Amino acid sequence: MNPSVNVSNSKILILTSGYEPTIGGAETYARILGHGLAHCGHDIFVVTDDTGEAIASVADDVITVGRLHEYRSLLEDPSKLAWEQLYFGLLPELHRAMCAWRPDVVVSNSLEMTIVGRIVADQYDAPLVGIYHEQAPEAEPFGRGRMSLAYRRAAPDLVLAGCEFYAERARSFLSDEIVRVVYHGVDTGLFSPRTSRLKVRSRYGLRDDEILIVNSGRLKPRKGQLELVRAFASICDERARLLIVGSLSSASIEYADSLEKEINRLDVGHRTIIDRNVGYVDMPEVLAAADLVAQPSLAEGFSLAVLEAMSVGRPVITTRIASSAEMRLSSDNAILVAPGEVDELASALNELVDDRDLRLMLGRAGRKHVVDNFSLDNMIEQTDQAIRSLVARFYI
Repeated sequence: MNPSVNVSNSKILILTSGYEPTIGGAETYARILGHGLAHCGHDIFVVTDDTGEAIASVADDVITVGRLHEYRSLLEDPSKLAWEQLYFGLLPELHRAMCAWRPDVVVSNSLEMTIVGRIVADQYDAPLVGIYHEQAPEAEPFGRGRMSLAYRRAAPDLVLAGCEFYAERARSFLSDEIVRVVYHGVDTGLFSPRTSRLKVRSRYGLRDDEILIVNSGRLKPRKGQLELVRAFASICDERARLLIVGSLSSASIEYADSLEKEINRLDVGHRTIIDRNVGYVDMPEVLAAADLVAQPSLAEGFSLAVLEAMSVGRPVITTRIASSAEMRLSSDNAILVAPGEVDELASALNELVDDRDLRLMLGRAGRKHVVDNFSLDNMIEQTDQAIRSLVARFYI
C-alpha cells in the first residue's frame, strides 16, 4: 500500500454544487457527511458554490469549506468563450482553493460534479466516490446521456446509494460490487424532541393555542406544496396555521408564484406563511415549533425531511410512494395518503388537527422509528467503513 496514504486519517475532498445555508436533501447530506467523517478522524475539505457571496475557504468547527465564485465572471468575460467555461472554467479556482492539499479520496455529491470529480481524481491518482440525489435525471434534456457520462464514462470507483431507488439506477450502468446501499441518516441529537419550540413560534407571532402545520423543501411541483395549500384551505379549525419553508435553489420561480396566487385565491393568506430564508441550522427549531408536519411529495428518492420531522417527535403526513415503503412507514408511525389526492390529504390534516392524542402517539412512534433505523451514527459508521475499505484496496 502507498505509505503516504493513511486509512485511519484520509484526506477526503467533497465536491457539492449546493451546501448550507441552502435547504435541500443533497445539501444537508453533504454537511452531515463531512462532519461525520471528520469525527471519524478524516481530514475533510468541502468545495461548493458561494450561494451569492464571495467567501474564501474557511474552517468551521471540524471541516474546511471552500466557496467558489470567480468562475461566474468567466461566463460574462467578453474575452472568453462562454461555452468553454461551462465545465472547465471551474478548474483554475478549484485548483487555487486546494493549494497544496492533495486528496486521498474524491467524493462527488451529484451526477454533474462527477465530471469534475473524475478530473480531480485522475490528476491525483485517487479513487472517486459518487453519491447521487437526483430524483429523475433521465427526464432532463439528454438525461440518458448525462447519466451514462457520469456513471459509465466517469466511472466512479464506489457509488454510495442512499436507498434502493438510487442503487437500482446505478446498477443499470455499473456492476453490483461498485454499488453499496447506505441509508441516509438523521442527527437524532440535533433533531430532538427536547428542542424548544418557543423561539420560532414567537418569530411568526403564533399563539399557544394555534396549531402549526410545517412543510419544508424546495418549491417545485413534485414536492406537492400546491396540493397542500388546497388541502389546508379545507381545514375546519380556524386555529390552524401553515408554514412552508422552502428554497428557490434548483426550484421553480413559476411554481412559487403559482403557490402565492393559489393562497390568495383560496383566501388563506392570513393563515399561511412562506419563508424562503430558513437554513439547515434553523430546521430543528422550525420542526419543533410544529404541531404536525406535512410532506405530500408526488415523488422522492428518499425523504430526509420526513425523517427529520419524525426525529423531532412530530407526527407526519406523507404520501404512499416508493421512498415511504423503503423507510418502512406505516399507520403505526405516520399517516400515509395517496400522492396528489387533495381530499385525502385534507382529511388527514383535519384528523391530526382535531386529535392531540393521535399527534402525541405518532410523534413518539416516529421518533423511535428513526432512532432505531435511520440514525446518523449508523450512516456515518457504514460510510466510513466503505471508504476505508476502498482506500485500502485502491492504494495496495
